[in-house]
Amino acid sequence: MPINENELRSRHSETSDVLRTTIKEKDRILEEYRREHGRLEVFFEDIKAHVEPIEPVKVSYKKEKEGTIYHACMQISDTHMGSTQDPDEIEGFGEYSASICDSRNANFAMRTVEWIERKRRAYNINDITMLVTGDLVSGDIHEELKITNEFPVTVQVVRAAELLAKQISIVSPHFNKVNVEFIGADNHGRLTKKPQAKEEGYNSYNYLVGYMASLHVQKFSNVEFNIYPVHEKVIHVGGRQYLCSHGHGIQGWMGIPWYSIERKQNKEARARMQIIMEAVDNEMKMMQKIGFHKFVFSHYHYPINTPHYSCNGSTQGTDAYDHRNGRHADPSQSAWLIHPTLGEFDRIDFNLKN
Repeated sequence: MPINENELRSRHSETSDVLRTTIKEKDRILEEYRREHGRLEVFFEDIKAHVEPIEPVKVSYKKEKEGTIYHACMQISDTHMGSTQDPDEIEGFGEYSASICDSRNANFAMRTVEWIERKRRAYNINDITMLVTGDLVSGDIHEELKITNEFPVTVQVVRAAELLAKQISIVSPHFNKVNVEFIGADNHGRLTKKPQAKEEGYNSYNYLVGYMASLHVQKFSNVEFNIYPVHEKVIHVGGRQYLCSHGHGIQGWMGIPWYSIERKQNKEARARMQIIMEAVDNEMKMMQKIGFHKFVFSHYHYPINTPHYSCNGSTQGTDAYDHRNGRHADPSQSAWLIHPTLGEFDRIDFNLKN
């Protein structure tokens, strides 16, 4: 049965009213979003005014001029500042507190410097990159963490930022250039109950840790501090391209998800390969920036290294959750060297238990 003109106008009017209401609601949400971001900017400016920069130690290293220049790299992750672990609860497999967190991370920085000094007998190593891949605070994403953490998450953020700055201050005098590459998105620092996708790297206590740490070391002339508020980012290090992520986006269960890690790495490689292969002329150089030699992540508290991916350990080591699942690992953090054309070599997983 055909629709008459009045009924058609009525339907159009109803549709228009619905659309107007929807648009108004979206405008309201957008305006609230802008206000929130405005408040966030004011908040960051307020933090900036209250964070005291560290006075840098004079750089003692003199840049080598002859021979092949090698690059050093160290990965920092899963320090879980604020977390506690009673050794009796896990049959003595581990122990953790804020003071242990402080000492282990400082120890990692000092041992890396000592290791590099020994390597300099054979190689010219001028620069170092610090890959920071998340979970620097314990956070409060689970009810048990709110109860068992040593102090509130606000204190965790401040302490974690100071600790990262301390590591940088230990390392920086011994290199011509220090690049700090900080991935914002992780899982323990998230502000939402469930993981999010959009703006994940901003909506995290971890981003705040990076922001405050960068303010602490702003007077260090040989330190470049880059914060990436994203889930993953290709980082260029000494001729290598690393796809860096915290690793919490890898889908899996029952301990270390070996198949899921392989699948994640292969999916990323295929997707980026297609984009690169379809690039033409001057697009090619830009497209090559998203290709990667290796997927570098953390999250699983267990050091792994293969030609195609690597996982960093944790400063915390075994906790009650790991123990319950039979996943035991000593606290560790990794470092390695990079030849400009031959790639990475000499990886070391520093055991930080003692």
